[in-house]
Amino acid sequence: MVQAAGAPRRTQQQRREETRTKLIEAAINIIRDQGAANLTTAKVAKEAGLTRGAIQYHFDNPKDLMREVIVEVVGFLSELLEAENLSDLDKIPRLSRIVDLYWHGYRSETYEVFIEIAVLGRLDPEFGSIVKEALRVLEKERDGQWLRLFADFDQSDAAKLEWRSQLLVILRGLALRQMFSETQDQVEEIFTYVKDTYIADICRRANLS
Repeated sequence: MVQAAGAPRRTQQQRREETRTKLIEAAINIIRDQGAANLTTAKVAKEAGLTRGAIQYHFDNPKDLMREVIVEVVGFLSELLEAENLSDLDKIPRLSRIVDLYWHGYRSETYEVFIEIAVLGRLDPEFGSIVKEALRVLEKERDGQWLRLFADFDQSDAAKLEWRSQLLVILRGLALRQMFSETQDQVEEIFTYVKDTYIADICRRANLS
């Protein structure tokens, strides 16, 4: 087959990355639709339109693939925050927008996939240790991102990270409420209330008017 004139030729590394991405996305789709306990290499290969050999080439075992799914899922929220010029906003509008973006991530199907993986980790101690280690590294990165977003606030890093911990507790609980709620309007009403309360509390601590 003749390469189209002017079309850039993909390198071997690019082809490997594309295949790897397809496999991770296929795994995410299966976990979302069927649950983490039902993930198999055969299903991933079929979903991705690839062979099981491709999985064995890119991942040592299914748990290695699952670890990369965790990285992809948790990285989703960081990408949301990086995609916007949040540092250009004044402090209170920036805080409000950050809360909105966090909620967008926690209310998404991507977070439901994370819940499925977390539950599997509790049932499988070996896999649970993989989950914990992946999260430890990723949470450290996300703490750094959070501190950069609030670099112009006068409070200590410890205080700022406490703000993040508080927000995560709120949104994780609300995300679980959403999974079992019959109406999304009710969940959004609760979110509006807790967001306003949270921002008022942070403004008080940070001496913002």
